[in-house]
Amino acid sequence: MAGFVTRYQKSRYWALWDGNELVAVVLYKKGATELLRRLAAQLPAAAAAAAQAAAVEAAAQQAQALAALACALARQAQAAAEAARTRAQPAREAGAAGG
Repeated sequence: MAGFVTRYQKSRYWALWDGNELVAVVLYKKGATELLRRLAAQLPAAAAAAAQAAAVEAAAQQAQALAALACALARQAQAAAEAARTRAQPAREAGAAGG
């Protein structure tokens, strides 16, 4: 937050500004500067929380993609096993009929 503190109009109050936006009006200048300090300290924490949420979302999407890939591989394995069984079945029947 690139804020600053000024007198609020022609009163004894102090205004805390963020650019052209009035954030707060307080009685004491010391309170205004403390509020500015605390708001500035919250911005990095909020940015870190947003970055963490984005990372969690990306990880969830990656997990879904991996799960879909695992399902596709499982279907391919089942199809390959079924094909192997059907190829082996005529040989078993021929062995049983000849024996």
